[in-house]
Order: sequence, then structure tokens, then C-alpha cells
Amino acid sequence: MRLTNMRRTARHRRAAIRGRAAIHSVAAVAIALLLTVAASLSLVAAQGEIEVRMNEARSDFPTGLVFNLTAASPDGLDDVRLVYQVAPDGVRTSAIPECTGGTVVSCRFDLLATPRNVLIPGAEVTYFWRLLSASGELETEPQDIMYEDSRFDWQSLSEGNLTVWWYDTSEDEARDILTAAREALDNVGRMLETTVDFPVKVRYYRTAAEMEPAILSSSGEGVVTRGEVVYSDTAMVSADSAAGDITRHEVAHIVVREAVSGPFGVPDWLNEGTAVYAQSQPLGGQYQSLQAAIRSNDVFSVRSLSSASSGALSSRVSLFYGQSWSLVEYLVLTYGEEQFAELFRAFKAGDTTGGALEQVYGFDQDGLENEWRESVGLPPREEAPSDEPTDGPGDDPAEPTRAPDAADNGNSSGSAVLIIVVIGVTAVVAGGLVIAGLMLARRSR
Repeated sequence: MRLTNMRRTARHRRAAIRGRAAIHSVAAVAIALLLTVAASLSLVAAQGEIEVRMNEARSDFPTGLVFNLTAASPDGLDDVRLVYQVAPDGVRTSAIPECTGGTVVSCRFDLLATPRNVLIPGAEVTYFWRLLSASGELETEPQDIMYEDSRFDWQSLSEGNLTVWWYDTSEDEARDILTAAREALDNVGRMLETTVDFPVKVRYYRTAAEMEPAILSSSGEGVVTRGEVVYSDTAMVSADSAAGDITRHEVAHIVVREAVSGPFGVPDWLNEGTAVYAQSQPLGGQYQSLQAAIRSNDVFSVRSLSSASSGALSSRVSLFYGQSWSLVEYLVLTYGEEQFAELFRAFKAGDTTGGALEQVYGFDQDGLENEWRESVGLPPREEAPSDEPTDGPGDDPAEPTRAPDAADNGNSSGSAVLIIVVIGVTAVVAGGLVIAGLMLARRSR
């Protein structure tokens, strides 16, 4: 009996030793598998890692904005794009920079201020970089940069949603400009039944010559630009003469844009005529040119006034502004502000010039012209010249450019697969340990 017990005890000890050995073996295999998976994850992370070492932008007036990037990737970079948007009217745009290097690249992109790609002082640009390597993609955090006219020490005055930026003048003069801008916002807004509730900026220059490089004006030879609206929230004004009325004129354009916001617009005579109507009075040359043309029966047809870019108009700019003002004054004083606001709503809905006039007033361009001609003492025009436009919307809708949507991140999906593998391996190892423990327990009985 004693010998039997001793043999049984020896068997139990050998079984326990074998069980512990089995557990150690399974554990070793599990640790090896986990180390292998961890190494694979580290390798993928190393292969897909893109490091941004420098990301900056600066204003370079009057040239434009300069964007610089330095980035590194073990795989090298297959594609680098700068994605930017100019507020408030620009669309998101993708640009290809100039890059040099291999695993470490340096990239630069110059966003030039040109008549085709207008940047004006105060323009805010939001941008980020999109970087693509063989095993991953990275987008930097969006940042903002402002394009500034660094020639002057700017100061500002604000009232409500209106701000005037100025330099080298008195605060009283700047406040007069602020008051003129407020009058235009309120008066034209009431007339067109339009509220401008976004921030409006006025950049007030001491001379038109100093303002010229800031607006990159494309005015014809001999024409001096004293004001301009490039963006829908910013008026550029010079102080050469009639600065208050130039301010009223340009701010009125901001209200008109808001009144017909969308893909459509208004004919040029209605746009500019409303802006002149917002002035305290037409400028001297505008009124005198109109009176001289009426005396000689040499006024423009309403159809030709639809586009200010025609050759005939460019040679008689003052008459174009004076006659456009007179047409707007006739509509407002004869038919009232309520119907005038309805006219803008018709254009906003996409109606043509003739269609909008017919809908609101019951006559087309020719009917408007002859009514106006009678009001200034001219005989009716028999027929429109054949080379003049007949009808059409005020402005052609612009076709926006769009940046490609961000692609799915392939590195993220690969990491997700490896995580699933780790979970599976861990489950197998845990199951093996449980089975080994049960076998040991049985043999020990």
C-alpha cells in the first residue's frame, strides 16, 4: 500500500511538471505572436508616418501670399497639395507647389495678386496642406493668413458691423467716411428691402495712386479709379475728391450684391445707377455729360447700357454713369421704392432684363427707354440698333472650381485590420491557456 501511494504521488508530480511545461510553452508561443504583431504595427506606423517640420505663410505686398512647407516621410512623398480658400467669395482651390528633396521635401507656393486672381488688403485666406505617401495621407490643421498692405500704419474705426481702415489722415475725416458708409448701408438697404448683417470693411486710401496697386484696377487709359468693390464685404475708397460720395457709391454696391446674392446679377446700368443714386448727388462730370448728351440727342440706348464693357461706353464713362443714375431716379420717383425692390427680387430669381421689367413695370427695355426719353424731353427711339444686345440676364453665373474631396486614409484601414488580428491572436492564446489548465487539473486528480 505504501509503495502504491508513493508511485501515485510520483505520477502526480510528473503530470504537474508536464502541465507547467505545457503552460510555459503556450505562453511562449503567445508572447512570440504578440511581439510579431507589435513589430508589424510598428513597421506600418514607421512606413506611414509623415512628419511636418515647418508650415508657415506670409504676406508679401503687392506680390501676394507665400506658403512654405517642409515635411519628411521614410517612403518619400508622392503628392503635395496646398488647399486654400479666400474669404468671403472664393471657393476651395487645390494648388500644386514647387517641391525639392527626397525623403525630406521643401515646398513653396506663391498665391499671386493678379487681375485674374485678385487679392486685396484685408483678404483672409484659410489653408491647409494635403500630403500623400505610398502608405499614408496627412492633412495639416487649417490655418488663416491675412494679406496686408504693409506700406502704411493702419488704424480703424468701427460702428456696428461697419469698420473703416485708414492712415495718414485725421480721425475726424475717418469718422466722416464711417458716417457716409453707414448712410449707404441703411438707405440703400431700406430701398432694396435688404439687410446687410455681415461685417463690412472700408479701406480708405489717401490717394488713388496709392490705392492702385492694392486693387490692381483694369480701368482704361486715362481713367482714374477712386473706388472699387472687389469682395462682397469690402469697399476700397480714395480721398482724392468727393470721398464721402465715393464711399456711398461703393458701399451701395455691397448692398446690391446682397440684394441679388446667388448665381445671377443685374444689368450694369441698374447696378451703377443705384450706386450713383446712393450718392448725395452725381459727380460733376457725370451730370454734365448727361445734360450735354440730352441736348444733342446722343444718349445711349438702354440695351447698350446692359454691359459697361462695350467699346462705346468705355469712351464715354461719365455719360454711362450719369444716364444710369437718371434711369434709376426715373424708376424710383415715378413708380416708388417698393416696385424698385421687386425688380431686384425678379433678377435674383433669375429673370432676364426684359422679363424682370415686364413683370414689375409692364414694359421691356425699349419701353423703359422711351418713357425715360419722354421724361427728359427727347423723342422716342424708333428701333434699337442691330449691333446692340437684345436681352439677357444681368450677369452670367460663375462656374465655381472645386477641390477634390479628401480620399479615405489607407493607412487607417490597414491599422484596423492589424488590430483585428491582434484581438484574434489574443483570443486563441487565452483559449489555449484555459485548455492547458483543464488538462492539468484532470491529470492531477
